[in-house]
Amino acid sequence: MLLNIADIPDEGLEQELDIPVVPGENVGSGTARVRIKVFRTGKKVLVQGSLRVSLSLRCSRCLQEFSYPVAADFSDEYSPAEEFESEGEQELTAGEMDLSYYRNEELNLSDVVREQVLLSLPMKPLCRPDCGGLCPHCGRDLNRESCQCREEDADPRLDPLRKLKKSMEDSGKT
Repeated sequence: MLLNIADIPDEGLEQELDIPVVPGENVGSGTARVRIKVFRTGKKVLVQGSLRVSLSLRCSRCLQEFSYPVAADFSDEYSPAEEFESEGEQELTAGEMDLSYYRNEELNLSDVVREQVLLSLPMKPLCRPDCGGLCPHCGRDLNRESCQCREEDADPRLDPLRKLKKSMEDSGKT
């Protein structure tokens, strides 16, 4: 959804919208309920809002899909990108690191919402905190059933260290 910067009244713009969100790979899409306030001061635009959406994620341990609710409040300041394009390379100040940009007098609210959703997603999604994951040997889902795999299938390159540890234990040095 594109918002024309010139259409923002002096007192600001407040809307409640349903915006489709397609975050990317391994994340199911959803429709975000967004409350947004947009203010314009000169060429800068301040966007404040909140969003709620439920997305389908894949657990990083057991690979099962689960529903993940996202609720986020956000506040971003946007400047016209044209102001910075002609200046060439320049070092950014700490204040400029938090700026975002709009082009052609339009702000894409779908991109704003998508960015906020991506920032709210966990790096390693888990279906539940105590997820057992998959057995590395037989591939069984340890949340549903246990397996009979041996625990001591260790890397054979560590055998010299095991022998050293055993000899130290035998001599009483540990």
